[in-house]
Amino acid sequence: MSTVQNLIAQLQQGSIGQWYAAKSPTDRLIIKILAALIAATIIYTAVWKPLSDYSQDQQARYVTELALSEWIVLNQEALRQSARQPVRGNSSPALIPSITNAANQNQLKLDRLQPESDGGVSISLQEQQFDQVLQWLSLLETTQGLSVERLSIDRGDKSSKVSGQVKLVN
Repeated sequence: MSTVQNLIAQLQQGSIGQWYAAKSPTDRLIIKILAALIAATIIYTAVWKPLSDYSQDQQARYVTELALSEWIVLNQEALRQSARQPVRGNSSPALIPSITNAANQNQLKLDRLQPESDGGVSISLQEQQFDQVLQWLSLLETTQGLSVERLSIDRGDKSSKVSGQVKLVN
């Protein structure tokens, strides 16, 4: 006897087999149909649907990647030219280290540095020595080639201390 036949014989002799054998032929047909529907539902939800979803996702990804690849091929020369050209416009990331280095040389504490969309940098100062602020601005103008676009200075609480806002540009 094979293993499958042995398993079927055990099921027929068990409580489920005896219950099934006691049913009428019409009830047996209904039980077989329900069992087949349940098996089909389990196969669909556990195997077919996940595979189908995965396949659709991969097809959509393929279409997206293909479109990107075609765009790159069509714009290949423009991409090469833009890679060769130096970056213009917003040079504030390069300005910030030179501004902070010059502030450190003049023993200034900068409260806030804000890069601007036009390439400049706005700086906020609080309670700093007026002479040190002037030396710092002069140093930035002579050594870095920066210029002051906007300057607002207010007298501080203590003598010779100032607070203010400065916008520096290339």
